Amino acid sequence: MLTTTPRPRRSLAASVLLATALAAGITAADVTTATATAVPGAARAGSTAGTAVRASWPTVKSGQRGVDVATVQLLLTARGYPLTADGIFGSGTAAKVKAFQRAKHLTADGIIGPHTWTKLVMTVKSGSRGAAVKAVQRQLTDNGYSVTADGVFGSGTAAKVKAFQRAKHLTANGVVDVRTWAALVRGGGGAGGGGKLGDAQAAARLRAAGITRSSSGNCTNRHNRNCTSLQDIRVRTVDGVIALKRKSGCRIVITGGTEVGHAGGTYSHWNGYKVDVARTSCVTNYIHAHSRKHHKRGDGAWVWRVTSGGKTVIDYADENWANHWDITYY
Repeated sequence: MLTTTPRPRRSLAASVLLATALAAGITAADVTTATATAVPGAARAGSTAGTAVRASWPTVKSGQRGVDVATVQLLLTARGYPLTADGIFGSGTAAKVKAFQRAKHLTADGIIGPHTWTKLVMTVKSGSRGAAVKAVQRQLTDNGYSVTADGVFGSGTAAKVKAFQRAKHLTANGVVDVRTWAALVRGGGGAGGGGKLGDAQAAARLRAAGITRSSSGNCTNRHNRNCTSLQDIRVRTVDGVIALKRKSGCRIVITGGTEVGHAGGTYSHWNGYKVDVARTSCVTNYIHAHSRKHHKRGDGAWVWRVTSGGKTVIDYADENWANHWDITYY
């Protein structure tokens, strides 16, 4: 009787290696390299997965500002490279990133890409404390799950993490692992489109659409209530204002953005959900014609609402005493 040695089950080996590596926090790009050695021909099969994972991490680098930069700074601090979490990616942050990359045998280019992210993030859970927990808390708030950034992973933080995980179709165990980190830094908010833009990025998009802004202080400083800032505004909000301009044909002037001085809350100016738009007859007529008068707020402003599929997508609040529409894009 002729006996033969069974051929290796390459697809199974590749799958096991992929699953094991992802559990350890390695990107699919890394796994593609590993399986190319362990399993001939696997690099070609894994190229799509590698592309998907690379796209799931934002690139953070010099000149950028915002919550993702602050997250990098807090995680570097947690890793032993202390920084002030001011959300500004300057030369000091770049130097610490490069030092961390050298220590992890990564390309020391000062750019936070997928390989650096997966080395930088760390698992945190109930009972954890410190800068990494504070980074999670800031990301949760930025995604619409408001929580105090005190660096203590208590029951409140655990509840918000689980709610976020359920919304992102992740295992809702309250543990912030590499997959949950990736979902957090991608942004998305509660209703999609929650990625954030810097002031210059948002201004450029709006300017290209013919939209201007004004402020009583003629400034863009987010921490000055007399300025009109677009720092950390949501992509969804910018897209919404551009759509308003395109559909209405009206002149659109933004008079309030993400600066201090507005009411707080999850769906607030500060969190990038709202803008104030100058109240003109053209804008007012368009809103009245394309939304439904819904309710009066506590401050007396009538809210006109747009819904889709049973969900609220836009609220227009008529703050006529301030001569603007307070618009919320969910």
